[in-house]
Amino acid sequence: MNRLSLWAVALAAAPTVVCAAEISDGDTIIVSSTRYEEPLSSALSPVVVITGDDIRKMQATSFADIARTLPDLQLYVNGGRGQQSKIMVRGGNATDTLVLVNGLKLNSAYDGAAYIERIPVHMIERIEYIRGVRASIYGSQASAAVINIITRPGFNEDNIHARVSYGSYKNRQGSLSFKHSVGENGELKLAVGAEKEKGYNVHPIEDLNGSDHHGFQGTNFMADYQHRLGDFTLFADFSYNQTKSQFDSSYDNDWGTAHEYDANRYDNYSFELGGKYDSEIYKTRLTLNYQKTDDYEQIMLNPFREKKSDNTPIYTRTTAVNWSNELAAGEYVTIGGGVDYRRDRLVPGSKSYYTPIEAEHPLIQNTGTYLLVQLDAAGVQAEASGRYDHNTQYGGHFTYQGGLGYTFLDDFKVGLRYGTSFRAPGYMELYYPYAGNGSLNPEKSNSLEAMLRGDHGSWNWRVSLFRNNYKDRIVYYYETYSYKNIARADVRGIEGELGFEVFGIKNRLSGSIKSSRDRTNHRDVPYIPKRDFKWTLLGSVYDFDLSASFQAVSSRYVSDGGRRLGGYGTVNLGVGYNISDNFKVTAKADNIFDRRYEYARGYRTPEATYAVGFEFNY
Repeated sequence: MNRLSLWAVALAAAPTVVCAAEISDGDTIIVSSTRYEEPLSSALSPVVVITGDDIRKMQATSFADIARTLPDLQLYVNGGRGQQSKIMVRGGNATDTLVLVNGLKLNSAYDGAAYIERIPVHMIERIEYIRGVRASIYGSQASAAVINIITRPGFNEDNIHARVSYGSYKNRQGSLSFKHSVGENGELKLAVGAEKEKGYNVHPIEDLNGSDHHGFQGTNFMADYQHRLGDFTLFADFSYNQTKSQFDSSYDNDWGTAHEYDANRYDNYSFELGGKYDSEIYKTRLTLNYQKTDDYEQIMLNPFREKKSDNTPIYTRTTAVNWSNELAAGEYVTIGGGVDYRRDRLVPGSKSYYTPIEAEHPLIQNTGTYLLVQLDAAGVQAEASGRYDHNTQYGGHFTYQGGLGYTFLDDFKVGLRYGTSFRAPGYMELYYPYAGNGSLNPEKSNSLEAMLRGDHGSWNWRVSLFRNNYKDRIVYYYETYSYKNIARADVRGIEGELGFEVFGIKNRLSGSIKSSRDRTNHRDVPYIPKRDFKWTLLGSVYDFDLSASFQAVSSRYVSDGGRRLGGYGTVNLGVGYNISDNFKVTAKADNIFDRRYEYARGYRTPEATYAVGFEFNY
């Protein structure tokens, strides 16, 4: 049997849903698929829910630990902890996945990517991961998936949770979160965390930088308060996140030789104020958010390490207003709609490699208006949505989506969805010194997906077929040394998912086989594997919390010379022993077989790593 056949058998035998019990429970409510509350079992899109309890059981210390278990999601990481980390879903680019925090966009206004190494996992209450196009609901960048990270707790969730850990590469972490009911109607959450790691040489070059270490440190704080007044709820929160990471841009090639020991510092301040009204017939929500982000690098060139300078400071300011509404128009029909307003500003003084960024439009405003209609009657689920975005940079853009599902024999559902999407260019592509192109248009795409799934009590499964077509992709065009709308890509694939529970252990399996082709040069899209398989187990047995994960990824094409990165398989294990109701000791081992592999060409991933910890929960 050849390798392709083996992958096909694995996919058919284990066609993940992160929580098997939740996908079959009609009372589980999600909010990210359509932006409005709906039962998870009614969603036409593939949805995965990860709870805070799941995160603690898997002993995740970074968002990458969580992301690598998600179906059809690939990581692009320049080394280990704190290094630049991006996510790619269903063969799309990092800019095709929209990452939200409490419904607010996390993706960078500068280059469009969401850097997940900057997300403090100890603050997370819940994650909702939706594959497929969602641009008619969320606008730009929701082409391949939406990930909504929820940090706000529900009411009456009094809790104190503290954790400290020590691990390989001298990694030290500590976090504390406090949730407390204030009177009968208030809920306060405070969270603080810190981390420091010495690291290792993520980009070794023989006889050049062998003694270097690339470390990471981060600090974060969050304060969130919400108050309930009958059907009204008011909320406000503030968060601060700072990360400092060392990385390496050394090179030894035809261009010459240089030893660069680099550092990045990221500071983000976020303020949110809002309120919502919920009744059986009508729901509305209004939020106002302001973010201040300073992101800069320091370049230290050997032998002049004492002469450091900030060569790439990027200063952005973002103001966002979101207003959403939902109306129950009878027993079977729901109508939703709203307005999103976002203003991004590139602050004067921003530079790229010592050169000031001269933006023709340093202030870019976008207003999106959307409408959604849903029908759920007699086993039929249908939805149709449309959105119009007006942008001061590129003008107007319209996206739409439609879906239809039918439940038969009580346990089976078949569905079909089609939609369009787009991705607006960022400041880097528009105004990067000497290469930016202020005339760029948004990238465009369309997606078609068919699915069949079954919910059978303690186990469930899903098979999806999809095709995504991308055009007007923005790439750096070497003939003119500038960004242009010239690339096209075609992605076709099949995904299989299976969830079941045995003796209190939740099993989540997923696999995909896909073809991701760049139609501009007739090659595979770089760093996208044709096949992947994942298996994650989470649960409790007696006084022990257990976790295990396995992933196998096929080889991937990389653009430098047509070479490929080899495939790999990794195994991670974790165990926690509950000494009492309040105290737990933990131990975890990642990549236990010390598999050597790379996410990005030339950048080492960690060897087998270990960590021990202590948790207090009250």
